Amino acid sequence: RHVIGLDALRFIAAMLVVAYHYGFWFWVNPSPVSSPGLQHLISFPELFSSTHFGWVGVQIFFVISGFVIAFSGERAGAYAFMVSRVVRLGPGVWICASVTLVVVLIGGEWSVYHTLRAYLHSVLFIPVAPWIDYAYWTLGIEIVFYSLVFLLVLRGKFVWINRLAMVVGLVSTLFWLMAWMASIGDAGPFAQLMQQLRRSRILALLLVHHGIFFALGIFLWLALVKHRSRENQLWCVFFCAAGCLQIALTAAATNQTTGSAFSAWTPVLFWLGAVVWVVLSVRKNHRVHALPQWFLRLLKTVGMMTFPLYLLHQVAGAQLMSSLVQAGAGRWVALGGALLFSLCGAWLVAVHAEPALQRLTKQVLLRVGTRFSFG
Repeated sequence: RHVIGLDALRFIAAMLVVAYHYGFWFWVNPSPVSSPGLQHLISFPELFSSTHFGWVGVQIFFVISGFVIAFSGERAGAYAFMVSRVVRLGPGVWICASVTLVVVLIGGEWSVYHTLRAYLHSVLFIPVAPWIDYAYWTLGIEIVFYSLVFLLVLRGKFVWINRLAMVVGLVSTLFWLMAWMASIGDAGPFAQLMQQLRRSRILALLLVHHGIFFALGIFLWLALVKHRSRENQLWCVFFCAAGCLQIALTAAATNQTTGSAFSAWTPVLFWLGAVVWVVLSVRKNHRVHALPQWFLRLLKTVGMMTFPLYLLHQVAGAQLMSSLVQAGAGRWVALGGALLFSLCGAWLVAVHAEPALQRLTKQVLLRVGTRFSFG
């Protein structure tokens, strides 16, 4: 049955990312993507200590993806699997990127050429920058992971999903062990090389940076849904430990970039709490389904809102915040307005706009499949 607890966890992860951008990142490390002029207008230092770790929401997303894609890949043919992924990602991206495009053009901070190029990179799922919103950096990584699972399904080798998880997870773990060794040594050539590799988009697309989390999601699915064997449980523990290492090193890098000194324990503990949430969501799913129907519908709705919320909040939210401040609004009003826009926009997209475009996209792809005998 549908694991409703994962819907709630998705929304929490998205809100962590929103809080990170609105409460910390915009003010300590602005970029052209998130309206750098906003930093000179307002700031929220009161929120830094409670929002600095929100980036860990992305790692939570990747674990959920590993779990859900393994769950859905087992039950689908190759073409059906591909259709489900296109329908899941495409309409949301096309709608949200278009909304952001309008907001950016109205704001007038980017050149028209750069704006249109970033828009095309986004709606065509081109995995390298520029994008209309930097949140799109994760989509290329997700698509590479989907593609690997698709190849297993296509060749009738889905039973090798555990091998895929082992390879991807172990390569990623080895990389972060090397990064940790470089971080505790002198700032020599090896440390400089690892710094460059940690910023490499190619390695990110090869799942070297985040493969740990997809692997953990797959093994959680294996251990909780398929085979509750000691081997699968040990792999879960192993990739949990590797994930903690990656998060700790990412926290240290964030501190270095922003001149902060926050503890790495906060994002590590939040992430471990999310892993426990996944476990409990699966094991107690039958009890969750016994809750009142209105509450279950609410959880499903916020789960649907997660993707548009993630795609809409950063650039469009920053532009709105900047406009409100320039119009005379206080900083907290501007923050509240951006948050309200992001949540309401995500709800409108998820409940009204996205389902219609998803149905249309699915119909077109199924007709193509029938026409060319895919399936």
